[in-house]
Amino acid sequence: MDGTRQDPRALPTGLRVRERRLAEGIKQAHLARAAGISPSYLNLIEHNRRPIGGGLLGRLADALGVDRALLSEDGDVVLTGALRDAGAGQGMAAGALDEAPEIARRHPDWARLIAAQAEALAAQARTIEALSDRLTHDPSLADALHELLTTVASVRSTASILAQTPEIDPNWLGRFHANIDEESRRLASGAEAVVDYFDREAARGDRRLLPVETVSRFLDENGHRFDALETDGAAAIPALLEGISDGAAREMAEAILREDAADAERLPRARVEAATDPSDLIGPAGGDLALVLRRMGVVHRGAGLVICDAAGAMMRRKPAAGFPLPVMGAGCPLWPVYVALAQPGRPVVEAIATPDGAVWQAHAVAEARAPVSFGDPPVLRATMLLTRASGPGRARPVGPGCRTCPRTTCAARREPSVLSQAATAGEP
Repeated sequence: MDGTRQDPRALPTGLRVRERRLAEGIKQAHLARAAGISPSYLNLIEHNRRPIGGGLLGRLADALGVDRALLSEDGDVVLTGALRDAGAGQGMAAGALDEAPEIARRHPDWARLIAAQAEALAAQARTIEALSDRLTHDPSLADALHELLTTVASVRSTASILAQTPEIDPNWLGRFHANIDEESRRLASGAEAVVDYFDREAARGDRRLLPVETVSRFLDENGHRFDALETDGAAAIPALLEGISDGAAREMAEAILREDAADAERLPRARVEAATDPSDLIGPAGGDLALVLRRMGVVHRGAGLVICDAAGAMMRRKPAAGFPLPVMGAGCPLWPVYVALAQPGRPVVEAIATPDGAVWQAHAVAEARAPVSFGDPPVLRATMLLTRASGPGRARPVGPGCRTCPRTTCAARREPSVLSQAATAGEP
């Protein structure tokens, strides 16, 4: 031992088993008996001299009283990412964010609590934003509010006449009173309808307010990786969609899963996992660059993936730890995925830097989604793969999207940021 601290994210499964056993005060012989193996074999496992199959890993996890994901080598990667995102959202320094892997490994229950609370706060913020968007764009709600304002104006006008006219003919006075009574009843009825509308929306809770949010959560909860699609193809889709009740969301999710199943058949996972760069897969993919980017984005856990239409709206988003992506709408106008839309068929490779100074390698390409005919514009879709750059270097400054970007002097900004306007190093 040289005293060098081992990266907890790379801690082998055997050492995780040993560490958990010692933390629980369980003897090696007792754990071996509970898992149905010999103490000598468990000793080899704990010293990483024997592999651990899925069934044995499950028995060891049950005997230790933990989730099997906690013992696997990538078991706390998702939890670490959630902690990093929670800390970044509160403006934590980079040094504090680097402690996330250690917290996730040593205090998983507290880490899950922090991640859950951060998700709850984020969900509330999305709910508020979605309701605000409904106020702006929902025709039925706009009509209801317009009716309320019209009724309020009518009541106020009648009341003003009564207040400013001391002597009114009894017949007219009766009419004014009747009008106020009628308008007041209509006002109360309209207010109850609006309140009931918001109560229904708020009660939907985790189901979100819009289908795109439901699909986004479904994909994020599964890490955008579906083992059943790799082995069973499209036949596995109905079972995967059982938890989605909203019809529109189910239709959108099914379209994504069908594409993933077709992609998996064309470019098997084993080949993608062995690739270290998109260029390694161009030949096996038959030159389909978008297929290469989609598969690497889905298969590689640390990679991010963005797919958008020609309007710039994201059709699919897989955030990478340290590179947040908005759930709805468009992202940063400077992202290479939007540059690719201006030159369909031509691949774009560019280094980009987020406001926190992290450098990413972006591969993007745009393609026509339907056969192009004379006189009709092509239906374009652009795909971008995000991976961490291997080292520092020249990179284009970008952001997560104008609403949450702290850069103050960006020429591409289209709306004010909701964050602090404090200057950020490396602004464009």
